[in-house]
Amino acid sequence: MSGVSSLLLLSAPLTSAVAQAAPAGCDAFQVRAVHRGDFSTLTRLDISSGGVNVVAQLGYSVNALGYSPTLGRLVGLTSKGHRHWVHPAHVVLIDTRGVVNDLGPVVAPWFRTDDVSGGTVVGTTFYVRDHARLHAIDINPASASYLKIVRSVTLDWPALALDDFTAGAGGKLVGVSAAGHGPGEVVTFDPVSGRVVSRTEVPGLPGKSTYGAVVIDAAGGVYAFNNRYKDRSRVYRVVDGAAVELSAGQAFGLIDGAGCLPAPMPPRVEPPAPRPEVPPPAPVPVAPPRVSPPAPAPVVPVAPPAAVPPTAAPPQPVPVRVAKREPRPRHDLSLETETTPLTKSRKWAIVTIVLVMLGAGAAAARARG
Repeated sequence: MSGVSSLLLLSAPLTSAVAQAAPAGCDAFQVRAVHRGDFSTLTRLDISSGGVNVVAQLGYSVNALGYSPTLGRLVGLTSKGHRHWVHPAHVVLIDTRGVVNDLGPVVAPWFRTDDVSGGTVVGTTFYVRDHARLHAIDINPASASYLKIVRSVTLDWPALALDDFTAGAGGKLVGVSAAGHGPGEVVTFDPVSGRVVSRTEVPGLPGKSTYGAVVIDAAGGVYAFNNRYKDRSRVYRVVDGAAVELSAGQAFGLIDGAGCLPAPMPPRVEPPAPRPEVPPPAPVPVAPPRVSPPAPAPVVPVAPPAAVPPTAAPPQPVPVRVAKREPRPRHDLSLETETTPLTKSRKWAIVTIVLVMLGAGAAAARARG
């Protein structure tokens, strides 16, 4: 959340302006990076004097910074620090010297730090905004729900567009929104229900931009850190319903802040051992539905066919061998006319027939005549 980075570049006018308006003994811490996703730098700002110091270069990319009085540490989320992590979203503790302790992964494999836009701590509950949802993560090491998301609610508009928020009075959370067309406004909402309790437009707070960090001092003064407005990051303090610009500096890709921390700080508390990485369960192979083979058809015994006695083959006819005849010798016929009594008989028969026919013809002619 990129507004806090400008606190590192506060000028002399900022020192005097803040010294007149802010109570003494208010330390605020920020994490910043030139580009979102780069490793963060931890810085410290004394609002009463305006002094800014770089504390340490962190080997993590930290977001959603808050402070837990119970643990005595700054609390943040990181997804970039160790390549062997199975789950990308880890909760880390950061002390005022920049020493980072990994508490372990958030017990929700679907949860990703890249989707988080802001966070704060109330008691042992770590609130983080994930788009339009507010998740409550239990960071009490003695709890059975340690590092689990114990509650999620849907945020009302414009709480769902806040880039950061901090703990306010009565357990409510306070942020600065510039999502509308008018000036920025201070938004108070209930973290249990997600409902917006109040919205107050503040003249002098630029709209159509993002406020990456919000800090409330002991007197209730609100400090808002604009990521980029007119190519500069800017720091504003809301006084009597109006915004006063305290400084302008280099714009940063990500900045988040937490404060005010108690002074002096409580004694150092050793952090709990990190929760071990638990790889997500391997998918259980789904066996295909077992299909019972159809019952075999009953076998009906078939009686073997009755044995048919072999029939005797009919006797084959024995070929009769015909005696071969001797060819007769051919005799040449006589060329002489055979004269026999039969020849004369034929001649007389023919004569008789002719006579009969002639007689019949004459009889027929007389009958016609």
